[in-house]
Amino acid sequence: MDFDDLDQEEEVAKQEEDVKRKEDEEKRAAEKEKLAAARREASERIAAERAEAAAGAAAAAAPAVPNGTKANGVNGANGEAEDLALWEVIGGVDKGGIMVREGESTSSTQKTDRLSTGALVEELELKGDRLHYKLKKGTGPEEGWVSVKLTGKDLLVPWVEIGEFGPKRRPPKWKVVKQPQIEYAQMKEIASKNDPGDYYGMKFPYTKDMLVEMGPEWLTQAFHKSGVLPRDNAVTKITDAKEFVGGGAGLKCTFTVEYKKDEAYLHKKLFAKLPHKPGGSDRYFVSCMWNHDRPEIVFNIFLQDSVPFRVPKFYFGDISATTTNFILITETIDWAEGGKKVFSPGEIEPAYDKYKDWELPDGGPMYYMACCRALGKMAGYHKQKRLHKSIDEMFPMPDPIPAIPPLPSLDALTKKQNAAKIDQFVRFVGETAKAVMPDEITDPAFLQQWKVEIQDVAEYSNEIMCYCCGAGASNPHDYVGLTHNNLQIDNAFFWRNEQNEVEVGLLDWGVLACGPLIGAMQGCISGASTEVLLEYRDTFLKTFIDSFAENGGPQLDMERFKTMCCLQMLLWSFNITSNVTQVLKFTKAAEWQEIKDWMDPRLLDRFQTRAHTTQFKEALQLYRKWDLYGVFHKWKRDNGLPKK
Repeated sequence: MDFDDLDQEEEVAKQEEDVKRKEDEEKRAAEKEKLAAARREASERIAAERAEAAAGAAAAAAPAVPNGTKANGVNGANGEAEDLALWEVIGGVDKGGIMVREGESTSSTQKTDRLSTGALVEELELKGDRLHYKLKKGTGPEEGWVSVKLTGKDLLVPWVEIGEFGPKRRPPKWKVVKQPQIEYAQMKEIASKNDPGDYYGMKFPYTKDMLVEMGPEWLTQAFHKSGVLPRDNAVTKITDAKEFVGGGAGLKCTFTVEYKKDEAYLHKKLFAKLPHKPGGSDRYFVSCMWNHDRPEIVFNIFLQDSVPFRVPKFYFGDISATTTNFILITETIDWAEGGKKVFSPGEIEPAYDKYKDWELPDGGPMYYMACCRALGKMAGYHKQKRLHKSIDEMFPMPDPIPAIPPLPSLDALTKKQNAAKIDQFVRFVGETAKAVMPDEITDPAFLQQWKVEIQDVAEYSNEIMCYCCGAGASNPHDYVGLTHNNLQIDNAFFWRNEQNEVEVGLLDWGVLACGPLIGAMQGCISGASTEVLLEYRDTFLKTFIDSFAENGGPQLDMERFKTMCCLQMLLWSFNITSNVTQVLKFTKAAEWQEIKDWMDPRLLDRFQTRAHTTQFKEALQLYRKWDLYGVFHKWKRDNGLPKK
């Protein structure tokens, strides 16, 4: 065969390959459209059923109100107060008040009298920065139109009622903010700008040094703007500002403030979250690729007052889409000293660390139970639309998945990459870290069997996710919702009530989003020890299911939820094989040759090493104890999934 014939054969083969690729693409597109159509149909059906059920429940639960009366000041279904929107005039001090016009337009007829500084008015209509009001207190026209701000300065601000726990905060009006596309090379330049925040509209510090430099004057303006500080009070001093790294989502800062007037509801020790410094991959991935920061800001501004558990008091927060800079300021939690085991009612316990549950007074069960109850409560509130009237814009629900669709096998390259990660994982557990691992999971025969089985599981990872999103259930969205999706021990704070029962408050709302409820549960209880999970796993699941139903969610099927939990554990077992490199980055292979005990500081005191190595150990132990591959096989058979 000469070179011309060879070239011709290669060209024919290439054409055949192109035809096959095109046919495959068309087939995938058709399957995708078929699945999308099924999702739309299911979404419409479920929405109709939900609306019908909600209408019936509302009619049954509606209180008897006499004709012609209005039930004011009662929280509605969205958790927002339905009382009057009042504004206080703060502008016009040097002019005897602010200008009033007869119409919305700033060129409409000006009224003779001014609206006095300090006047209180009822909002009748708000269009942009123009307020149609009715006078409630003070002097000036009984009704008219005024500007709430002029050249960036506030003329009127929402009136704040001060109660036992401080001012009744009124969040700004919710709006959808689109994140522009930002390239990695642009990150440093973009993040060096100081643009106003998307929600409060004022510039803000995004480093510890900027916070100190902008000082008490900025804090006063910010706290007035957020509504936590009355207008007759001010921040007068900032001291003891300390920056530190905690977790991987950004920088942290603690600082102390002094006020013009001390009040019981004002905290002097404050805590700030700030973005990573620009220029590194951490900042780009956290701020742009993961969109980690905005959900936490949105939660604290708009949802904090309506969730059914305690969270650190919000003082100020905002984020800029154009720069990705943000700041979040809350109270500092008053943690007890580490090692303490006996607590008075209401006393905050020590800050517990992840994967060190032997430090918990009971080893974990009471603490995870409290977390599971909180997760169920918030998910139930979400189903009942009790979090915010715009919750579906803030955190959209994904389209429902009515059934597990036919899905292709993994491509050859992905299989090769998976096999390499799994091989590295097996070598690490069976050789590098063997001295600290239980014998039952370092047995070569077991690891080889696991290696084959986990690659089979990886082939069905997308099918598992569909099932965990409710595929096959009468209402798939019953198993999907909004709740904290990373509620491990280090993202919570605990105290005891009068009956010595553990209560929980929640921290760290980054990457908050609607998703499979079992995923949130797995993210919580996967931090528990193997011994605790073996004894209490079903109790944890039932605690969530009961709390979910008691707070307005549908009744979930316990057996299905258990199967979902096992499948999530299997996916976890596969996904963590990617983390061996991270472990070896912090504890080198040469060090592992010397590590013989789990309490070795080179394992225990290095968070990344301790966290991932604990996950490796517990994932393999539970794989054996719960026969997870057997559960997987039964699930495949029950759902009629073909062999790949």
